[in-house]
Amino acid sequence: MKIVLIGGEKIAYHLARRFLSKGYQVMVVNKNEKFCEEIAKKLRALVIRGDGSRRYVLEQLELDRTDLFVALTPNDQDNLVACLTAARVYGIERPVALVNDPDNKATFQMMGIKNVVSPTEILGSALEDSLFREQITNLLPSSEKISILRIEMTDKSPATGQAVKNLPLPKESVIGAIIRENEVIIPRGDNVIKGGDILLVLSNPKVQSSVFEVLLGEV
Repeated sequence: MKIVLIGGEKIAYHLARRFLSKGYQVMVVNKNEKFCEEIAKKLRALVIRGDGSRRYVLEQLELDRTDLFVALTPNDQDNLVACLTAARVYGIERPVALVNDPDNKATFQMMGIKNVVSPTEILGSALEDSLFREQITNLLPSSEKISILRIEMTDKSPATGQAVKNLPLPKESVIGAIIRENEVIIPRGDNVIKGGDILLVLSNPKVQSSVFEVLLGEV
């Protein structure tokens, strides 16, 4: 499997460097001649100058269906075309697209591009999470030591499918809320944890690792 990065500059450079350090073969496709020259000097990646949304450029890549194909251009339409071509013509199983305008995310998914990354949404969630933690912390006495954990459950999490009352959580911890599809649930004992739920857990920092172990199966 090789990593194919279409467009982007700084993000393409840092991703290429990261994957190369892990031993992957990396191919970088970019329209900017100067960028191509610079990255070819700095990294041991195969660099191709061209428009990665054009089929004649993609033909040079000898794509395999298992390759990781990532479209990173600042133009959402180019990213969509590149991913659709990679999927429909070359059989790439799971192309990944950067979506600069989060309103376009639904369009990508409707067209069959399921792996969509929206930096705006990621940054927004991070900021909201940071603000939430700050607001909660400000309500606590300064002497209190408490961890506010935001834990996202998966279908493979050991707590998924279990009722809250049956979870062997440490006594110095409590699930304060469950966020499920934009709905906030104040859990009772009979509430069942589902994959995709986001749990907001208050705990003593000393038992934080035990909380992760119970909910996610990891320390």
